[in-house]
Amino acid sequence: MRPAATLREGAAPRHFLHPGAARFANAPERIETILGSCVSVSLRDPRTALAAICHCVLPAAPPTTPPAERFRFCDTAVEGMLEWFARRRVPVSRLEVKLFGGAEVLFGATGSSVGQLNAQQALAALARHGLTPQAQATGGPAGRYLVFDTATGAVWVRPLTQEYPL
Repeated sequence: MRPAATLREGAAPRHFLHPGAARFANAPERIETILGSCVSVSLRDPRTALAAICHCVLPAAPPTTPPAERFRFCDTAVEGMLEWFARRRVPVSRLEVKLFGGAEVLFGATGSSVGQLNAQQALAALARHGLTPQAQATGGPAGRYLVFDTATGAVWVRPLTQEYPL
């Protein structure tokens, strides 16, 4: 049996994660996304290499949020990903957790940045299950380009420049 491909080998299929979506992996994948005020939470079980990542747009879901929209919101996205692992009998205690994004590029009526609120809500949702990110890069003035290698659990993050050529 061939060992799992790593990001450097380039053999794993690539997927782009859109805002408000989640991706669940049963096999090695390279999942890429671009974050501004949005946040991504990655979860991975090192024993089975099962992995999940979300791209949350807003902090908290309204009570009437349809199930198809749950990954748009930090609170319900974390719950949805944890339910996926639970259905596969993966204990929460085995999960590797990482959190990225939440740039301070949009500000709400309270004066807090949407990015800051997203990161706070994601951390609170994780804490409700006794989870703390092993790696975290949130806040700051710039967005991020992110690549998650589900085979190894590695996450590569590169800040985006704020300069755009016209």
